[in-house]
Amino acid sequence: MASNPATPQEVIDLLERVHDVCGRLEPGNVPLHAAPQVFDALASAERLVGGAVLRMAGRYEEAGEWKRNGAKSAEDDIARKTGTPTGAARKKLSTSKRLKKQQRTDEAIRNGDLSTEQANEVSSGADASPEDEDDLLDTAKRHRLPELRKRAADARAKADRDREARRRRHQALRGVRRWTDDDGMGNLCLRLPPEDMAEVDAALKPRIDRAFADARQAGRFEPVERYAADVVRDLLTGATNSDGDSGPARRSQAVRPDKKVIALIDLAALNRGSIEGDETCEIAGVGPVSVSAVRSLLADAFLAVVIKDGIDIRHVTHLGRRVTATQRTALEARSGGACEVCGSRYLLDIDHNEGWTLTHETRLDDLSWFCWHCHGTKTRHDLRVEGPVGARWFVDRKTGQRWHPPPDEPRHPPPDGPAADDDGEPAQTELFTLAR
Repeated sequence: MASNPATPQEVIDLLERVHDVCGRLEPGNVPLHAAPQVFDALASAERLVGGAVLRMAGRYEEAGEWKRNGAKSAEDDIARKTGTPTGAARKKLSTSKRLKKQQRTDEAIRNGDLSTEQANEVSSGADASPEDEDDLLDTAKRHRLPELRKRAADARAKADRDREARRRRHQALRGVRRWTDDDGMGNLCLRLPPEDMAEVDAALKPRIDRAFADARQAGRFEPVERYAADVVRDLLTGATNSDGDSGPARRSQAVRPDKKVIALIDLAALNRGSIEGDETCEIAGVGPVSVSAVRSLLADAFLAVVIKDGIDIRHVTHLGRRVTATQRTALEARSGGACEVCGSRYLLDIDHNEGWTLTHETRLDDLSWFCWHCHGTKTRHDLRVEGPVGARWFVDRKTGQRWHPPPDEPRHPPPDGPAADDDGEPAQTELFTLAR
């Protein structure tokens, strides 16, 4: 690889070459044995070109061409040229400017190791907490984008120690925006502080699960976002009753009528009213919040507080009318309420990794959250899970090798009734007891 900087003409010539190759590409003519290599090559090229666009964004703003194009701002012009939302262009421009002082992140982008979304998260977290740059880069290599976003948010929160001021800033930024897009679709954007959004999520989730389960029983399979849109529409227009019922619901642990917000907080911080050092105060699945935000939720009958004493979770306190299982709450807190394999947040089941029929005991470290699809896959193929929470993978019990789905693996297992634990009985999480 040449060490001298690329010239503008070389970049322009590259465009012609890429345009020619991509225009002549016929996927149907690519032999199946070569398809993975071709796809990987194109994915790498996408990261490389996307990274180059990202790094050039700041220079494009300096050139001032966007003013002559009649755009309101550089990000508006970048959004138009790249076909992305203005918010995404704004992030791209901010990252481009930060890369001047983030050499390791810039090098990873040059090498095609990061997508544009990954680069935005790494750069944002490293800007707030420079000492976490290497950890964020490692997270980007090893984990999915949601985990990287969480780590980046943690890095920003660590640098922003005055969480009370952050909460006041969030309160000032709350709002609703309504617009119609190019397809004529109505759009509604709701911005809330994280603790308020956690309550909204907790209220919506059981209703979305129910809509998803009803559609599954009826043989309809659509993206969960469509069911979520129907639920929000019905709630705002009063098309459902107070329980959100819209028909018969699947009776399983995945569909829960109550909402529950899980807060994780160190006992000392809760008593003191502020965090110090490496103490924790966050809402599971949302991220760090102020102690006052957790205290403001204490009056909610469906708040569960996981109180941490030092490193380990010592006990789980439920501050409401309904008593739920301590293990279930600890498990939800650990995984952030998402499938530990694919990251889905809907129709979740609790499963024994090794199998209750083999161990005859229920330990927290042997339990996992699975969506109905991953749970069914594990059961049908006799698999177990390995890896860290949030980025786990399936392993064949017999061979010990990482499992990959066969080409004929069905996308949706048949709707055969309530989700079952791996002993063949419907999962009974209310009977679990905490064991660390």
